[in-house]
Amino acid sequence: MKKYLIHAISVMALAVMSVSCSDLTEMNINPTKANGSLDPDLLIPTIQASHSLGRENASRFMIYPGGWTNHWTGVWSVVEYGGKGKPNNQYNYRLWQTLMYPEAVKNLVALENIVADDPDMVNYRAIAKVLRVEVFLKLTDYYGDVPYFEGGQGYYDQIYAPKYDTQEDIYNDFFKILGEAIDEFDPAKPSPASDFYFGGDVAKWQRFAASLKLRVAMRLIKVAPEKAEQMAREAYESGVMTSNEDIASVRHDEDYQTLGAGNGYADIMLQITSSPDLGLTQFKMSTEFFKALSVQDPDTYDEVPYHRLLATDPRLLLIARTYFVPSNSGLTAWDVATDVTEIVRKFNAANSAAQTKDLVNNVDGYVNTGGYLTVPAQEFIYGGGVQRKGESGYQGEEKERSVWGPAITTKTIDDALDSWAAEWPAEDKAELENLKALVSQKSNGMLHNMQRLGPSKTILAVNSPYIHMSYAETQFLLAETSVRGWGIDDMSAVERFRQGYIAAVKQFSLWGVSDNDMPTDAEITEYLDKYLVPEVEKGGDAALEEINKQIWILHFMDPFEAWSNIRRTDGMPTAYTKFYNRYPTENQFDGGCPKRITYPVDEQTKNAANWQEAVDRMGGQDLWTVPVWWDVQ
Repeated sequence: MKKYLIHAISVMALAVMSVSCSDLTEMNINPTKANGSLDPDLLIPTIQASHSLGRENASRFMIYPGGWTNHWTGVWSVVEYGGKGKPNNQYNYRLWQTLMYPEAVKNLVALENIVADDPDMVNYRAIAKVLRVEVFLKLTDYYGDVPYFEGGQGYYDQIYAPKYDTQEDIYNDFFKILGEAIDEFDPAKPSPASDFYFGGDVAKWQRFAASLKLRVAMRLIKVAPEKAEQMAREAYESGVMTSNEDIASVRHDEDYQTLGAGNGYADIMLQITSSPDLGLTQFKMSTEFFKALSVQDPDTYDEVPYHRLLATDPRLLLIARTYFVPSNSGLTAWDVATDVTEIVRKFNAANSAAQTKDLVNNVDGYVNTGGYLTVPAQEFIYGGGVQRKGESGYQGEEKERSVWGPAITTKTIDDALDSWAAEWPAEDKAELENLKALVSQKSNGMLHNMQRLGPSKTILAVNSPYIHMSYAETQFLLAETSVRGWGIDDMSAVERFRQGYIAAVKQFSLWGVSDNDMPTDAEITEYLDKYLVPEVEKGGDAALEEINKQIWILHFMDPFEAWSNIRRTDGMPTAYTKFYNRYPTENQFDGGCPKRITYPVDEQTKNAANWQEAVDRMGGQDLWTVPVWWDVQ
């Protein structure tokens, strides 16, 4: 029911948004009169869907901050602006001027006013408070101080130049209203069946509110650690999520071409393809993301493969795949894409020409470990060049860095079959013949671009879920509280971590992964206990790194939350989230990753006094290098 409802919600939302304005000075149109009297049962799912609905919005956010989280790379715009560290005004202001204030905030304020005085609408009021935290958490963590208490109040209170509230005051109100919402939910009162998250289940809403409070609390570990502990304790005692049944998510409609109702993040990743030689999409899994989902032998070998792959995370091939796409088929790439992940992996693992020792050992060279090919974070798939001493902190000898590799052609396959005949099992020989038939469709063969791991069809489906918060994240955050010695409950960090990891794998059932295709319990437990738990058992920074590595992996389709968690932990997981600054002459952020996004330029004229007051609190300049309040340096 949920996925088809989104069509009706989209139509209603478009009617409301058509009268929306792109700045806060003009938000004085009565939102309840845009298309008759709006129903709170429609406003709630509209606000929920706005976070992930729309290809155009998602494309901006895969650049900023997606270009800084190191999950996906290879797309020109992601690297040209995010990866290089170059400002672009349209990307900077999209969250403020197009998505949140004129859409989500406007609908949120309408909801708050519609349900304000009706005693039977207590659950709607509580939901509005939780949604307010969700919406404004993105805004304040993106920009810093923002209009919060007066934001969106043009019609109701005639405030057309709202003041910018400090992030500290905003966070204090988050804790206040989340606490109120948890207490106010009443199963005896009406609740919205149209609610995308939980279908109006108020017990799940309470657990989501408490879990969101835990997330907000953990933002404060640097700026106010005592308050972080206090709020985390309160959140836990209020009752956080207890299983994957409590995940807050929106499942989008399949028919994105009609109304744009698909998951915007999946949709934009699928749509960005500049050439059939790139495969299903130009987005490719970063080397760093691959390494986080695998275990490599620490020893170096003199024979191919130079680095041995000991194990892979059970989620790897649910997240990433290699697809062959023929040229000029007349059909969509989706329809003709053939999964060739395993045979390409085996071919490249055996083909010594596909890797060189220098590249494999290089600090940021592409990975050909066990045959899987990836792209270094913040790098184009056609990139390369010389790694020079002193660049990005690199202190080794100058080395060639390249993401190139040879094409797979009919000749190289024939050579493989002739040269390594004894080494290829019969089933692999058959698969190689199938690959040869595919490759023969392209005069240039299967170029290196198409051989690289990219997002799987599982996560590219436009009806895929957008997860707002998961049970797994809640457990990982609670594990972190245990490592920090807060003693919120008697469960150890390892126990919490184990529960979080198992949930993180099993939540792929939300993507429609069948029981047959899901990793088995034995596979999950073996990888978990052999390779991950020992890091948590070490305690201290080692445990925090592993916990936050898993949180980072969780957010592979949520660049907002990934970026915030990286900042709150000073870069954890530090082995995977480095900003490389490979283009120092073009970087405009002092060679590093931005700490926040600058305000829209027209705020300087339309809301000048309040904008200036906010800028003065930052030292007098609206800069990307000034961290938000909780990101104490």
